[in-house]
Amino acid sequence: MENMNNWLIEHQQLLTAQIQGENLPHALLISGITGAGKLSLANWLVQVLLCRHPDNNELGILIPCQQCKFCKLYRSKSFPDHLLIDNEDKTIGVDDIRQANYFLEKTAQLGQAKTIMIAGADKMTIAAANALLKTLEEPSKGSVIILLTPDVDLLLPTIISRCRLIAIRPPAGDALLSELGQNTRNAFVNLSHLPELSDNEVNAQFEKFQQLFLGFITKQKIAQQQNRAELIQQITESPYAIRWLEKVTVTLMRTENSWHSVESNDSDFIKCNNISRDTIWSIYQLILNTNKQLKTLSQVNRQFSLEKLLVDIGNVCLKGEG
Repeated sequence: MENMNNWLIEHQQLLTAQIQGENLPHALLISGITGAGKLSLANWLVQVLLCRHPDNNELGILIPCQQCKFCKLYRSKSFPDHLLIDNEDKTIGVDDIRQANYFLEKTAQLGQAKTIMIAGADKMTIAAANALLKTLEEPSKGSVIILLTPDVDLLLPTIISRCRLIAIRPPAGDALLSELGQNTRNAFVNLSHLPELSDNEVNAQFEKFQQLFLGFITKQKIAQQQNRAELIQQITESPYAIRWLEKVTVTLMRTENSWHSVESNDSDFIKCNNISRDTIWSIYQLILNTNKQLKTLSQVNRQFSLEKLLVDIGNVCLKGEG
């Protein structure tokens, strides 16, 4: 059994009480940003449901025995009454959901609960989501459906309303750094920063990206165009680009508005003397709108959208100078 983050304990305790009280919902929607522990919590729940001899630990949480036949089958990914749907970054189509519906209609081979886990549920097409609705409304006896998503707003409201929502909210700031075994202090750090916190190479890439972006928004038009070419390359190559744009802009906003923590490192704050608060706010809104488009529009061209974003940010900066 993998180690669980401390912030998952309250969710495990609640689910344990529901299992023991025989009132576990038939459909659960687990949300949380990448790294929050959605998959860990879902795997723990499935193992507890299938285990023949689960036991309570000192925190009152059910723990699978890891010794029974069912536990061993699950660990070997050959448990016949569990179905995992994970298309990684691809969409989940209607045929995938029809397969899941058919799976639930069949009698459990081992006579226990049947479970389905849909990782990346926000990747379901409209047709797939609609195909799942009937099963959510009329679940088969003894079945549990677990949906995972980084953002519930990416799902149809009809899907959300038919599931019990479990929103994982890890701690932020110094509490998170302590959980991760970091010695630094930063009142504003959150789990989305994990790649920079845990990988020196990624952190170096972020530092370079930050300097490029700061240079881009502070330079005059000709110099800005030269800087934009290198920044576009960084945006195209990095999967963290849009988050980094937001992170740097938010840090600028905190500095300009003196939202400092006396316990944070000076390096946590950056300043652009020739950029006004209104300009920074406009840049932030442009980034948020582009990020929303990238998340919600399936046919959007990512590179074009990010290049357009930089053009729009450049225009806002030049207008602010005037």
